[in-house]
Amino acid sequence: MRTDASLKPVLAAALGVALFSLLDAMMKLIASAYPLAQTTGLRYAAGAAAAIVYYALTVGRPPSWAAVIRSLPRAACILLAGTCFFFALSRLPLIDAIALSFLSPLFLGLFSWALLGEKLRISTIGAMLVGLAGVFVIAQGHRLDENKAFEMLGFLAAIATAGFYALSMVLTRKQGATDPVPTLVMLPVTIGALVTAGPMAMAWQPVAHWHWLVLAAVGVTGTTAHLCISWAYTNSRVGRLGLLEYTGLVWGAILGYLIFRESPSAFTLAGSAIIVAACLPAFRKEPA
Repeated sequence: MRTDASLKPVLAAALGVALFSLLDAMMKLIASAYPLAQTTGLRYAAGAAAAIVYYALTVGRPPSWAAVIRSLPRAACILLAGTCFFFALSRLPLIDAIALSFLSPLFLGLFSWALLGEKLRISTIGAMLVGLAGVFVIAQGHRLDENKAFEMLGFLAAIATAGFYALSMVLTRKQGATDPVPTLVMLPVTIGALVTAGPMAMAWQPVAHWHWLVLAAVGVTGTTAHLCISWAYTNSRVGRLGLLEYTGLVWGAILGYLIFRESPSAFTLAGSAIIVAACLPAFRKEPA
């Protein structure tokens, strides 16, 4: 497997996380208006349309059946992560759902050690624990907020999102040794669109005109984010890049305020500062 010791994979992963945070905000608008099955189906249909166009322009030939088979486990993990997250978005404020999904770096470290044989470095473990402390600071703020009812199902769905997402990233690193980035991006989202088409049709409700514009933006944003993430995880250690998932909390706080007027509390600001500090070691250039 390729390993790029420069900052390029780190910067690509950071951009991917920022774009995924924007996608999460757009999907919260959709998840709040339509049934879960329709929300999930629309997300993957939009993503598949954009990814297929990109694949056709860059590769221009159908993927092999072997590549399709290799993509099935990743597609299942991505689909389960997306479904759980959309459910969490329908029950929780944007910042809550994103904060809980930041358990993924802990899963990433364990999965990359178990499945890829990557060394679980003491510095990485320490950074993960610092980042997790930031998540707990934010969660404490929510627990003390008497104006928010506790949503157990939403919390469990967000935590499940973290596990499935982490496993999909480890599988991306593994599959990246065989398949090119356009294939890594196009196949899972297309498989997800095919799987969710039937349930979406059964739960269908008319879609507002402006929501179609949001979904078009979701398709382009999601494809670009997957390109960044897939390239980064193909070219660098999972444990190193996993720390950057925490930066999404900062984006979530900003977008939550700008779009949904969800003002971050002092706990959120403090937790975000801790999380950013946890990510800083990832920006050091590794020895070749």
